[in-house]
Amino acid sequence: MTYVVWISLFLIFYTLFGHTMVIYALGCLRNKKTLKRNIYPRIAFLIAAYNEEKDIAEKIENTLRLDYPKNKLRIIVVSDGSTDRTDEIVHAYHNLGVELFRVEGRVGKTEARNQAIAKCSEDILVFSDGTTEFDERAVKMLLRNFSDPEVGYVSGRLIYKDRGQGAISTSTKLYWAYECLMKRSQTKLSTLTGSVGCISACRRKFYKHLPANIIEDLVAPLMFIQQGLRIVFEEEAIAYERTTQHIQQEFSMRVRVIRGGMTGLLFARQVLNPFKYPLVSFQLFGHKILRWLIPFFALSTFISSGIVSSLGEGGPYTYLFLLQVLFYVMAICGFYRHRIGKEKTLFKIPFFFCLANSCALTAFYKTMTGHLESTWESKY
Repeated sequence: MTYVVWISLFLIFYTLFGHTMVIYALGCLRNKKTLKRNIYPRIAFLIAAYNEEKDIAEKIENTLRLDYPKNKLRIIVVSDGSTDRTDEIVHAYHNLGVELFRVEGRVGKTEARNQAIAKCSEDILVFSDGTTEFDERAVKMLLRNFSDPEVGYVSGRLIYKDRGQGAISTSTKLYWAYECLMKRSQTKLSTLTGSVGCISACRRKFYKHLPANIIEDLVAPLMFIQQGLRIVFEEEAIAYERTTQHIQQEFSMRVRVIRGGMTGLLFARQVLNPFKYPLVSFQLFGHKILRWLIPFFALSTFISSGIVSSLGEGGPYTYLFLLQVLFYVMAICGFYRHRIGKEKTLFKIPFFFCLANSCALTAFYKTMTGHLESTWESKY
């Protein structure tokens, strides 16, 4: 049982910290360069939308201000059966070259995008969401990476612009800072294993039709890796979004994203072959699979350390068990204070850790017991 304690504890710390350090070190050693120069191919800028009447006009205005030749920029709003005024608002911009591609029947973001891409002939596809604000230079920064013939897919950098200091807002910003470090290191190592869905771009001729119920942020890039192309992170291509402020919104969104990731990885399981894709499979295992398994490692550590302590071993096992009890009590306090709107910094990290791992546990259960729906709701 003592072996279970230390193995479980090791897996938690390796997943949270060790894997990041390994990827960072390997990235520094290899430091794979990407050829970059300004290019201006014809692009289709696809905006995914479902009932976005509050934000779609602002999104279109933001897209029209992009620093990119207007005669090479095709703007398409992909409306997945919207039932509010989204389509009407988009039609108002028709004279400015904005197109509406409406998909009937609510098929979900991935399938709606599949259908829109089938109607595109542009060299490069740029993906965004109806709530995402692009920096004016973002598209130019994304596209300069395609001057490198090895690059098939480019992910931009997401920055949360709200000033919220709540546990969800603060932890989300810290999480994305961590993700940026990982993406930067993975690019230097050779290739990314995922993208930021609300700001990314790819070569159209290599895009593969994806199942409706997967998260394209993860799986679409993996399809390019299977074709021998690189996925890179362009941190100067910046987009802005607001964080979620309510625990139910955050929980639902994270459960769906993790379920989509799990389903998608099963679909793209070829890249888990360590003999064919050694670096990619290593990154996916450490950065995705082990992260989804952290709640099991945490439960294993808690139960096994409690058993060892109760059997009279004492010493470090008792202290470890009591530290875990304290940590989870702090998480409960963080949840309670979040509910009443009086959060304290001391409780934010334990609260978010437990929230994130509750999402992973729920997603794992739902993935094993049910079919993932293809539709989604706005997180705002």
